[in-house]
Amino acid sequence: METLGTHYVVKTAGANMPASCWGKYGRVAVLEIADTLTVADIDRIDARSKKIVSVVRTWEKRHIGKTSRCAFQIALKEARELAEALNKADQVVAKIKKELNK
Repeated sequence: METLGTHYVVKTAGANMPASCWGKYGRVAVLEIADTLTVADIDRIDARSKKIVSVVRTWEKRHIGKTSRCAFQIALKEARELAEALNKADQVVAKIKKELNK
């Protein structure tokens, strides 16, 4: 799969839960989108969206608590680390391809 011209971002959204669940729940996703787009351009976390190249990983139905130890904040931290690692890997691959084409 060709990944040049894309980058990885983290997107959050509210999660649909039954009425019997108290509290707030959210979703966190790492998305691959075109370089011309930003996170604000993405409407929803959905692989069928034309603005999203691929959904790399999602963390579903994480409780949004009041501290940094809640499940949502932990998932958000993991997602940011994953997106950063993927963006760095793409930069290394692009650099290697550039050197090979010389």
